[in-house]
Amino acid sequence: MCKSYSFSTQPRKIIQPKHLGVILQEAHLVSSPQIELALQDQIYYPDLRLGEIVAMRGWIKQETADFFAQDWWVLTRERNRKPLGYYLKSSALIEAEHIDAILEEQKRTGIRFGSVAVLQGLLKSKTLDFFLMNLFPRELSVSPKSTIYQISSPQDLRSPRKIATPETPTQKTHQLEQNKPQTEKNEEDEIKWIG
Repeated sequence: MCKSYSFSTQPRKIIQPKHLGVILQEAHLVSSPQIELALQDQIYYPDLRLGEIVAMRGWIKQETADFFAQDWWVLTRERNRKPLGYYLKSSALIEAEHIDAILEEQKRTGIRFGSVAVLQGLLKSKTLDFFLMNLFPRELSVSPKSTIYQISSPQDLRSPRKIATPETPTQKTHQLEQNKPQTEKNEEDEIKWIG
């Protein structure tokens, strides 16, 4: 009796890492025309890698190019994530002193780390979205405000209470408009049209 074996002839789907130029564009660190120009430069300087050319042109730091070329693909596959600041520092998009300033501002205002970095002009909003989408996809839909709890006694350890977060300018304006004294319209205040 002859046994038959069946093998699948369909190729397996293999996840391929993206090219550096694509990653840098998706992160909004360089534009499509910049990548095209760097690729043209690469024709004349075949010994240089794309990341080196982009860095030499001053569009990003060399450390940023190296991070995305060497580490990004592996980091996006890891299950255990480090804090967002770790990745932003590793990619040379923010410095260590920026992290300290962001953390202080975060404590003071209750605004999330990435949002503070954007508000301080250290990071583009779309670059933040790129990191969140690839490393922390669940965080994309979360409010830019973080939930802060204040513990004032051991009893509060069982039921923390929220601290009131600072109001937004829109909320303050709305509140001021509500508190404005209402003036009655006088006939004297109205314009009399001659006609």
